[in-house]
Amino acid sequence: MLFKHFCHVYKPKECLRDADREPAQITDILLHVAVLSLIPTICVYIATVHIGWDLGIGTLFFMTADKAIIAALAAFLCLNIGVYGLGYAICWFGKTFDLNPKPLHCTELAVFSSLPLFLLGFVALYPVLYINVLAGLIAIAAAVYLLYTGMPIFMHIPIEKGFVYSTWVVTIGLVMLVVFLGAAIFFISATST
Repeated sequence: MLFKHFCHVYKPKECLRDADREPAQITDILLHVAVLSLIPTICVYIATVHIGWDLGIGTLFFMTADKAIIAALAAFLCLNIGVYGLGYAICWFGKTFDLNPKPLHCTELAVFSSLPLFLLGFVALYPVLYINVLAGLIAIAAAVYLLYTGMPIFMHIPIEKGFVYSTWVVTIGLVMLVVFLGAAIFFISATST
């Protein structure tokens, strides 16, 4: 189970080494990604429907429950696609570095790296835009740190090679983030009319 490794995430190198020694099963990965994806999905739904977002323009932004449930389902789907896409990118770039990583192991690293971003969902329960943006920057920095720390451990490569490998994966992750944000803006504007 991945959750037993998450409990000592304040020591990321030990946590990642333990996870590397005990590879996860596919059911663990699917369960953990689904449960972790529910955190931001449910919290943002509650904030959008029941609390209202303070965007700094004086009035709170609300969505109706039926539109918010559709947006929440789309967000849940995108979060899952994002983690599995990042895992695929890690595995795909392994061939560039003459590695032959297991796709499940790469996805496990993507889950560990994404953990701060999933936990960021709890901040959405305080729906003030600038607070969420600041917390998002901190979560992104933590996720990138976990990726840079975990890449040499999971792929069994030197730190220098892991740095370059991680940089390519972060680039793919940023492209995916921009695509998902663009899709979210399009989706929200299409459903709000």
